Parts: sequence; structure tokens; C-alpha cells
Amino acid sequence: MVASFNSGCTWDQVPLFGNGGDGIKDSVCYQNEIEPIISSNCAKSGCHDANTQANGIDLSNYWGVLEIVKPGSPDKSKLVSVIKGGGEELMPPNPYNPLTTEQISLIETWIQQGAGYNIDCGTNIPCDTTNVTYSLTIRPIIDNHCIGCHATTGTGGGILLNTWGQVADQALNGNLLCSVYQEGGCVPMPQGASKLSDCDLTKITIWVNAGAPNN
Repeated sequence: MVASFNSGCTWDQVPLFGNGGDGIKDSVCYQNEIEPIISSNCAKSGCHDANTQANGIDLSNYWGVLEIVKPGSPDKSKLVSVIKGGGEELMPPNPYNPLTTEQISLIETWIQQGAGYNIDCGTNIPCDTTNVTYSLTIRPIIDNHCIGCHATTGTGGGILLNTWGQVADQALNGNLLCSVYQEGGCVPMPQGASKLSDCDLTKITIWVNAGAPNN
């Protein structure tokens, strides 16, 4: 994801740790929901990771992301403008997949709530594993954490995760669990981002152990 952003914007009050400026905990968590989208689609090698910093923009950390958003105003945030392609070159650029409507909406909501640096969110929320399916459980995890690097053959080591069949192949050959658990023997995934939550790991494990069904 390469864009010509204007950096250097500052705001006097930046809400941190989930306080959207009004003392109410944000419903959108930066660490669990926003960071994975940015890391997978923007802060990768050749684009806006810490090493490349295309056009001087480093989106590998919260403070870099904050330079292209205006807390409380998604419609005035450069990040929203480029991911929606509104008068800007659409990002991520071809051949990468654009962000989904759900991902864009999540980013807009996070910015509207104050773009807080909320971490360790939902640690006390029970993990619901009663109905783990590919379409409603696994696919969203792949879209948010993996597809940014595994949508084209030129990235992600040539491993594609666009379809159920491609994801199932990696699940059934053992590579998926080996990579996301990051316990050695495989390249840890997602690269350059936080490890998947225990809840997401549990859901993936349940799906894989069930035979990686297309449900």
C-alpha cells in the first residue's frame, strides 16, 4: 500500500487506552481490530513498513497511523480518503485487494470514536466457539490478518489465501496452525504484527480439527 500522505499533523488531545475523549470505553479496539488491518494491508515490505516507509510514511506503529487520521473526523482523515479512493488513488493499489466495506467501516468507526490507542481489549469477554464456520468465523480472520500479503503470487511466499480451497490446503497440510501459533518450525504469521488472539487461535484450531469444512 503506497500513498503520498502529508504527515506532521498534530492534535492537542489524543485519546489513549480506549477512552474516546468522553470517558467511555471504545467499542472498536485498535490492537485487536484496527492494527491487524493496517499491518496486513499497508505496513508490509515495499509499502509502509518500518524499513520501506514509502513516501516517508511508516504505518507499522500507532503513532505513524495517527499522523494520517484526524481523531473524531473520519471524513477529514487521509487514511479514509485513500482506502475509499475518494478523489485519491485507491489504496492498497493493484494488484492488491481493496479493503472490504466492513474493514473500511471499522476504521471509520474507530476514528469517529477518537482513534484511541486501546489495547488488551476484551480480555474478559468469553470466547464464543459454539458455531465455528469458515464463512462467518475463519474468513474474517483471514481477511483481517492475512489476505493483505496472501492475495497475489508476488507476495506472501507465493501462498494464496483468497478462496476456501486455498485456505483449506494450508490448514490440512499443517502450515496454517504451525504459522499462527508461532512456536517454531514455520515462518510466524502474521509477520510484523501482533500474534493472533487466543480466541482466534482456538477458533482456527477447532475448524482445522473438524477437517477445514467449507461451511
